[in-house]
Amino acid sequence: MTSLGIAPTINGDIVEEFVIGVTDTLTVRATQIRSEAIMWQPLLRSAVIKEHDYNVIAVYDTMTKEQQMERLKVDGLNIVKTLINLTISICNEKILQHVLVLVNDVLSDKENIKLFEEIEDGNAAEKLANKEAPKGMSSWEPFLDLLNRPDEFIVNQSCLILAKVISCGQFRLDSKNLNWFINWQVSQLLQSNTYLHTILASQQLMLRVTEYRAPFHNSTCLDKMLNILSTRISFQLQYQMVFCFWLLSFRTTYCFKLMDFIKPTAEILRQAVKEKVIRIILQFYRNLLTNHSAPRKIAELMIQGKVQVVIGQLIEKNWKDEDIKEDVEHVKGVLDEMLQDMSTFDSYLAEVKSGKLEWSPLHTNPAFWRENAQKLNQNDHEVLRMIRILLKDEQDPTTLAVCAHDVGEYVRHYPVGKYNVEKLGLKERVVCLLDNDDPKVKSAALLALQKLMLNNWEFMAKTNA
Repeated sequence: MTSLGIAPTINGDIVEEFVIGVTDTLTVRATQIRSEAIMWQPLLRSAVIKEHDYNVIAVYDTMTKEQQMERLKVDGLNIVKTLINLTISICNEKILQHVLVLVNDVLSDKENIKLFEEIEDGNAAEKLANKEAPKGMSSWEPFLDLLNRPDEFIVNQSCLILAKVISCGQFRLDSKNLNWFINWQVSQLLQSNTYLHTILASQQLMLRVTEYRAPFHNSTCLDKMLNILSTRISFQLQYQMVFCFWLLSFRTTYCFKLMDFIKPTAEILRQAVKEKVIRIILQFYRNLLTNHSAPRKIAELMIQGKVQVVIGQLIEKNWKDEDIKEDVEHVKGVLDEMLQDMSTFDSYLAEVKSGKLEWSPLHTNPAFWRENAQKLNQNDHEVLRMIRILLKDEQDPTTLAVCAHDVGEYVRHYPVGKYNVEKLGLKERVVCLLDNDDPKVKSAALLALQKLMLNNWEFMAKTNA
């Protein structure tokens, strides 16, 4: 049996499984609901459901899930029509929950999507034959209507069902209802939503469909995801979100917005232990480097995010998954090539912009400072201003120590720069580091101040001479 929880087909290849997992809220609740017996006969007596639908559901609901799958092969269209009728006619929340679980179970086999398509094809054929004919049963509209219900399970189970119906077969939702559905999904993108896994799973399904990507991109979906991704969330949610970015990254137009996700995904990549999270981030990066119209800009952002450092660690590992190995090598190769094209000062600037500095040759090599010290004055002392901000706001001891060191090297190799250091308040910030708890930060600050004083004395001596 093939599940509809299989990730999209891109260029004909199944690329990744993204089933939302056995511990997410929807799956746990569905398991409980599936086991609860429903008394159907009272609904028939009270005329809530029709006799035909009763005869179908009374038998179908007593079967095991395996038996139900077999029965669908024989009488699938009749069963699906009954389930949709029940979805429309039943108001009792407990019973409606049960019906929706049965509908979703039908869709656990992707072959059964054809049953829903047959309903839509029948509607279209009837309308073509008789333009005055009333609208027939819809395979999707009842689930769209249920999104307005107060019960969270009903709402989210309907969301996932609707996403499957309109994405996993040939049927496509019209633009008006599509935009409404997407905007509803975006409104649910909250970290506090216990059904967030389900919302993201529905978006993963829909973003497989090329014509659904533009409405998602044009909504506030990515802004909401950026806010959530910057917080502490589970690896499964991280994976689902990056999966959505990866799908959008196949088109150059969408890559511009996706640039904002390089820094947070780089942080995730640094800490990731799950192979599927590592794999999807690497595939996302690979797409950005390939499909963006300005790959150099993408490379710079990755360098700022220390991606090349993480890649250097990943390439040393023995990956059983050949795809990860290939993606690591590809991304490393592109970044290495881009770095060769970038000047050493470009690399230095990219590192300062990243906000995280390390003791690399860019900082410790006197030749670099002899050649580039004056460049810190460019663009109204852009680099010095960024260093000033880091000296004030950054807590990382290594970054603080390197910043202090760079201030000292700047005035050492560009003595008249002491005026700029004083004017921009950098000296004051370095002095404050003398009270830092980290001895390496104190030492770097003291050495930088010695260079400031020495250069002041040397500068004054030369002036007086």
